[in-house]
Amino acid sequence: MKERESIIALNTIATIGGYRLANLLKRFGSAKSAINASERDLCQVRGIGKKTARRIMALRDGQTAIEETRKAKESGVDIVIQGDTLYPSALLNITYPPPVIYILGDILPSDAFSIAVVGSRKPGYYGTCTAWNLSKNAAEEGFTVVSGMARGIDSAAHRGAIAGGGRTIAVLGCGVDVVYPPENNELADRIKRNGAIISEFPFGTCPFPQNFPRRNRIISGLAMGVVIVQAGKSSGALITADFALEQGKEVFAVPGEIKNPLSCGTHSLIKQGAVLIEGISDILEELRIPITREHSIGNNPKQKDISPYEEKVLTVLGFSPMTTDDIVIATGLSAPTVTCTLVDLQLRAMISRVAGGYISLG
Repeated sequence: MKERESIIALNTIATIGGYRLANLLKRFGSAKSAINASERDLCQVRGIGKKTARRIMALRDGQTAIEETRKAKESGVDIVIQGDTLYPSALLNITYPPPVIYILGDILPSDAFSIAVVGSRKPGYYGTCTAWNLSKNAAEEGFTVVSGMARGIDSAAHRGAIAGGGRTIAVLGCGVDVVYPPENNELADRIKRNGAIISEFPFGTCPFPQNFPRRNRIISGLAMGVVIVQAGKSSGALITADFALEQGKEVFAVPGEIKNPLSCGTHSLIKQGAVLIEGISDILEELRIPITREHSIGNNPKQKDISPYEEKVLTVLGFSPMTTDDIVIATGLSAPTVTCTLVDLQLRAMISRVAGGYISLG
């Protein structure tokens, strides 16, 4: 095997990542020499035990690298290693860069101008709408939006970027041939057409929990800064924020309702020095990038044919549910007028009925 195939083969061993590969290269000088080393010599390398040593030795026939290359060719995936033109240069600046990156789609030089948007897998309407809109506006400003294609905030971020006519990159905690969560199959196809799906894990890797912290360091490593939209105390998004800080990246946090558990993580970040943001203009200002256009505050651009009644209702509605009675009191309109207005606004997809009342979608 050549050096390139040796690195790809070593990367298929689950217990070998950037750290252990760096130790192997330091000890043996090359991946090829590591594969051909004796069990005794391999076990002398920090982090390499007998099981891992035997797995390394089993790669000598070259079949693992051949199989990975075959799968890549059949599925249109680029397998890149450090030093390849397609390898994302931003990742070379993080501690123990991934030895191998699988790319489904295209990574462009312009993707260096990127922002990561992450958060809870079970967000509220406020978080979903905010992530979608923020990512849409970021895309309109030329940012590539990076996220993890997980349920919730991540998915909203990817969809928002695509809606803004921009590019988006999904970093997976599984193989690029494994769609996770499975309901994101359609979204994965759209991301491939408007950016890329990438992973450091070989084909067929399942989304094991231990994979996601490794995934998160790549998300932050690719971006100029990381935005946390909604996150509870133990949210994985906070791990991404920690990696961003270690990598010298800016951390942005969207404030939320003080009694909402999903605000605990973001508010804690703000207390620790994260930049509080209310929209894309705050990010651009912090990064010292001039804003190029005006952006809508919510999901839908303001429509010109709004009646005075609709305008009053939209003015009082936000992301916290309000009952019809609440809206009557807040607007001063009669109950029948409010009821009819709510129906009209729902038909125009400007508001939504949820548990507890109505919320604005823009």
